Amino acid sequence: MEVDTLISQIGVICFVLFLSGLLARKMRLSLIPLYILTGLFVGRFIEKSLVTDFLSEIGIILLLFLIGLEFSFGGLLRNGHKLLTAGIYDLALNLPVGLIVGLALGWDIISCLFLSGIVYISSSAIICKNTVELKRSAYPETECLLGILVFEDIFIAIYLAVLSGIITVGGVGALPLSLAIFKALGFCGALMLIGKYLKKYLEELLDVESSELFVLLMFSIIILTASAARLLGLSDAIGAFFAGMVIAETRQKARTLELIAPLQYITVAIFFVSFGIITDYSAFGEVFWWALILVGISIPFKLLTGFFAGRAYELNRRAQIRLGLSLLPRGEFSIVIAAVATTYAAGFSHHIQALTVLYVLILAVLGSILMRFSDVLASAIAGKKKVS
Repeated sequence: MEVDTLISQIGVICFVLFLSGLLARKMRLSLIPLYILTGLFVGRFIEKSLVTDFLSEIGIILLLFLIGLEFSFGGLLRNGHKLLTAGIYDLALNLPVGLIVGLALGWDIISCLFLSGIVYISSSAIICKNTVELKRSAYPETECLLGILVFEDIFIAIYLAVLSGIITVGGVGALPLSLAIFKALGFCGALMLIGKYLKKYLEELLDVESSELFVLLMFSIIILTASAARLLGLSDAIGAFFAGMVIAETRQKARTLELIAPLQYITVAIFFVSFGIITDYSAFGEVFWWALILVGISIPFKLLTGFFAGRAYELNRRAQIRLGLSLLPRGEFSIVIAAVATTYAAGFSHHIQALTVLYVLILAVLGSILMRFSDVLASAIAGKKKVS
């Protein structure tokens, strides 16, 4: 394909993304489902290319880095007990759902494990955006909600690292599983040690006055850390995630967020579009009813999570219901997991793509709507007396 044609296609994609963004704002919806729909639409006219592959790969890396930047190892340890309790409830209730459905579909165990992660994890981006827009930062369940999101993101990062490690070494036996866990935890542990014991030297390295040079240095750190993860047989996006957690421990966190975030606007959008482009339309009919079944199962299990996790945080019934409804949206991490799955689980990759697209689209939209009306629904279920 000629360079001029590729440049024109990127221009078309960006303009269609702009129109999708305007539509999303009018409808007060998350951009993620609109970006995926854009990919499904432009995929009829534009083929995926090396350029879109490169930009979408950079998009995944920057997205996961910025998610990791929102967390810090120290902050996790300070709120460890409550966060761990709520997170375990969420994990125990929701992780098996995708595994069971995958087995019912006749998928191999690796594909089923990928589906478990896709179904398990809520969308931090959509939920946090809705929380701010709905002015619910001071709600009693918000601390528990954010704690669960932190637990999910940390767990799924390690889970995905272990999965990619298993595939690299081959099989799911005791030895491959042990090697995969060792590599994933070893990589995470090494970055934690760097963040804790080499923080002084890292601060000195990052103390660059020029914004241009700072961006170049930070971008190289992100990419090289991602590349190191890939060399170990882990996902490069996971390497970027833990790199973000290390940078979050430094004084340069705010500066990093300010200068790096604009770089990911286009690349992340193209990642979601690219995923839509490669999705196999012919598989939609095969997985449509399974997507609805997954949605139907996911909703009550997330509501149960709100009940049990809310009890751990001593929330009243109304706050528990709002918590469960707030956990429904799926989005960015589900798509990232599906994108990794298409690389490894070749036998069912087109099914994973199609099922994930339908599942994410439904719950990104429906979950946002239910979250918006969670006050009304909580009052209807738990009683009309207003309780904080």
